Amino acid sequence: MKHDYLSWIGSVFGTILTAVQSDQIFQYISLALTILSTLIAISYTIWKWWRKAKEDGKIDEEEVKDLVDQIDDVVKKGEDKDEKHK
Repeated sequence: MKHDYLSWIGSVFGTILTAVQSDQIFQYISLALTILSTLIAISYTIWKWWRKAKEDGKIDEEEVKDLVDQIDDVVKKGEDKDEKHK
């Protein structure tokens, strides 16, 4: 999770463009693209977790807690970026 910088480039770029956009329609388009990019980043995180968790053939409670922690990190990063642009 700490090295998923590539998956967040789209989210950061979209957030910045949404904040500096002057036209209302372009703000909505940029916001939609930013949300889509964030959803893709979360999906990628879940996919990577799923592949790692299924290596031993079962998913245990500790692996589920790891996923929750990773998703929580993703959400916190997104909230921090949103707060900077308000």
